[in-house]
Amino acid sequence: MTLDEAPVLDPALTLYAAVFGADEPDPDDPAETFHEASKLHPGLAERQARGIARLVASDGLLAASRRSVRRNRQRETVPLPLCELSPALRTRRSAQAFPGRPLGLQHLAALLEAGYGVTAPGRRSVPSGGALYPLEVYPVVVQVGGLEQGVFHFDPPRHVLELVRAGRVAAELEATCPLPGLLAGAAAVVFVTAVFWRSRFKYGLRGYRFALLEAGHVAQNVLLTATELGVAALPLGGFYDARAEKLLGVDGVDESVVYAVVLGGDP
Repeated sequence: MTLDEAPVLDPALTLYAAVFGADEPDPDDPAETFHEASKLHPGLAERQARGIARLVASDGLLAASRRSVRRNRQRETVPLPLCELSPALRTRRSAQAFPGRPLGLQHLAALLEAGYGVTAPGRRSVPSGGALYPLEVYPVVVQVGGLEQGVFHFDPPRHVLELVRAGRVAAELEATCPLPGLLAGAAAVVFVTAVFWRSRFKYGLRGYRFALLEAGHVAQNVLLTATELGVAALPLGGFYDARAEKLLGVDGVDESVVYAVVLGGDP
């Protein structure tokens, strides 16, 4: 067999073998099955929104959902001393509307650094299982001073934005959201994706959970910093996954969207 006749190995399968110790993907991988099953699809919107409909229709269920604490009055209690929360924690609220003002590049940079910036060699601004950092951050820009409209990728070690694609993206961005008008007036949406194998090669199925936990850390850092800066922000967990992944240019399998934060303009 000549070199020209030698079979070309699929890079994805080669990576899979190195990461998972198997020659081919497991068709019944529990993490991948769950991830796919929990994605939102426009064609299934009515079925996937049944829980919301039940909540709206039942005063009892709505009242129960607002008592979000497990309490046992038979247990002995210990009063805690009063303490003062930091201003950002005390005043943080999810934005209900966005004013349509542009966001300054300096503020966007501060939010990205707070979310996933490098704080020391090999360390980021959030805790990460095994310091493996399986996430990627993609700001989709509508109105940011000094930036054209488009999709960007945040490279934390270089502290730069890479242009994924330029062009008007507002309509595509709106189409990722199941609730019409929710993103109206937003200056940018920061999407967080997970490259699952970065955690799973070490932690197996537990690595999938670690990636999701880390995405929560990133979003909370962004939200608290936005509060300090006076920037309206909204954590967004409900989006049409395939549309969001197409917008970002990720495959939805090895790298998939897990969270997003919607940002308003400068105060």
